[in-house]
Amino acid sequence: MALARESPDNPDVIRIQRELTTRDLIFCDMQGSIFMTAIDLGYDIHEFTDVYMNSQVAGVIDHSFSEAGADDELMGVLQIPMLLKSPEQIVAVCMWLDEVIAKMNPDDNPRIAVANAAKNMELYMRTEDEKQYTYEELVQTYIYAYWLGYIYRCECLLHDESSRMVYGAFPEPFMRETYRQMMPSDGEFELNDCGQEICRRLDILLVGKLWKGADKLLK
Repeated sequence: MALARESPDNPDVIRIQRELTTRDLIFCDMQGSIFMTAIDLGYDIHEFTDVYMNSQVAGVIDHSFSEAGADDELMGVLQIPMLLKSPEQIVAVCMWLDEVIAKMNPDDNPRIAVANAAKNMELYMRTEDEKQYTYEELVQTYIYAYWLGYIYRCECLLHDESSRMVYGAFPEPFMRETYRQMMPSDGEFELNDCGQEICRRLDILLVGKLWKGADKLLK
């Protein structure tokens, strides 16, 4: 997977982008559901996004859903039991791995640390310090979380890029502000219809940043 975006100064630069298929849109929907599940399990969406988008779990999903890994046997393993049946497991594993790594000493071997921790592995729903929402706040948080997961996967698929790379270009605070500016206040939108257009606008912003022509692009 490699970053390649069209230069505003040179339209002949090859742009890696493909049209999303129905299968791709299903994967975007699945990741949106994973992000919503993080809310159900008591995680702040910023905290979860930072962990998930930089995780090895997301890396495996990237490979399975990319063009390069589309026929991989792992594809079926991930699609059916983990994504369709238990997005909770993906959230729990990501956050559990993050906690294990955070508690490691500098000289510890990550593989050994994870293996030892797995002997007493317990995936759980966070209840301590869980943020309290009003009904309306919870609804809006769910909508944003779904949008965020969906658009991140959409970007990965359009450009065959890793979650880590996409997150590096579009961190969660930036995406939150983008959501606030782009989405209607009533939350009424169909991402299957507008997801690729949102990504196109994000790409324009990124190209402007990379080629230092944002002011010209956005006028």
